[in-house]
Amino acid sequence: MRRGTIGTAVAVVSIAGLTLTGCSGSGGDAGGGSGGGTTLTLWHNTQDPAAVLGIYEAYEKATGNTIELVPITSDGFEDATLTKWATGDRPDILEFHATTSYITMLNPVENLQDLSDEEFVEKSGPLYDMGGRGADGKVYAAITNFPEVWGLYYNKAVLAEHGLEPARTADDLVAQCETLKAAGKVTLSEAGGSVWPPVGIPWLYGSSVAEDGWSESVVAREAKVNDPDSPVLAGIEYYKSLLDAGCMNPDIATATFEDSVAQVLNGEAAYQLIHSNIAPVYVDAANGDAALVDESVGFTGWGAEAVTIVNPGPIGSYLLPKTGDAAKEEAAREFIRFATGEHYPDYIEESGTFPVIEGVDDPEASELMKSIKKAYDDGPQVAMFHADLPGGMAGYVPLASELIAGQSSPKEIVDALDTQMVQAAKSMGLEGW
Repeated sequence: MRRGTIGTAVAVVSIAGLTLTGCSGSGGDAGGGSGGGTTLTLWHNTQDPAAVLGIYEAYEKATGNTIELVPITSDGFEDATLTKWATGDRPDILEFHATTSYITMLNPVENLQDLSDEEFVEKSGPLYDMGGRGADGKVYAAITNFPEVWGLYYNKAVLAEHGLEPARTADDLVAQCETLKAAGKVTLSEAGGSVWPPVGIPWLYGSSVAEDGWSESVVAREAKVNDPDSPVLAGIEYYKSLLDAGCMNPDIATATFEDSVAQVLNGEAAYQLIHSNIAPVYVDAANGDAALVDESVGFTGWGAEAVTIVNPGPIGSYLLPKTGDAAKEEAAREFIRFATGEHYPDYIEESGTFPVIEGVDDPEASELMKSIKKAYDDGPQVAMFHADLPGGMAGYVPLASELIAGQSSPKEIVDALDTQMVQAAKSMGLEGW
């Protein structure tokens, strides 16, 4: 199953319309670093954990080259990176999002090295069906970090008490809601107070029912976001059905995702739908008692069908700009080979994350993290479809609040999203718009 992976559209952020073509010098030491080594500039996210920073240090020790880190704050990371890029400035190595939409914003054919023939691609299984490619299908990003996996965190005791298995499909969740509601239990704790979590259910549902190439057909003007059979509409209608059926927490409008974590951990709610990166929040909510979390909470992939929705993140994802300096470009490529090859086992051991490249054993992990890894492995994996649409459907976040408040219907919302997408496509100058 391969959906929404190599679209021709790109997401628009607040700097839409900036020209992203052309190359310039990398800003490093054009004559090479001290001691005869090469100096490479690397734009990186300030949220890089110690294990990721350790990759840079290990590369320097192994090669005698120098990596000059250029920090980009995690707050507004995307806008800051793209604004800097739009000036014509180029690093030798760029840590950035590996989704097709963001890669396409960098005009990869003109500006990025093609990594398609590198060994790590073949050794990463289906990962590069989910990201790392441009609209032309070529691989432009090396992904070293385990991706975000979307699904349901669940309270084991609540499900066991009611004779339920973890929900894998939309129908499962509806059926279980009837059972749990009859017992006075919240089925799904949702966090409208954190604004963004309500995007999850409709986007996962829509991604799992979208036909192959649906995003591309929208860009080609062969389909529309607000068509009667639109997967966007289907996802929002499903979400509305859960609201109407009373499957969610009464405080949905104000609850934060941390509140949802607490409600699942203590058994007030059966489920929370969100991504795998918030797993440490469960340990925090248990006052650091990881054993309690493992005893109480599990994770399963979820969609309209039994699939697992995957989204590569920016941390540890690297792209190589064309700088016009052949020696630096080759040294940057050697960095990629080092990070995905020789040093990769050490990185996995130091980071405690799961490997995405074959030939490296899984580290010791909590039971919760093992259940997340199992969801990833079991699949089938599907990429979120919205990232390959002009604008990335970013306008849904405030509209979700209107849906929860009963101020807008699903049809009104997809009509608004379609208008926003048309505006985004026109602002980007996409052909045919």
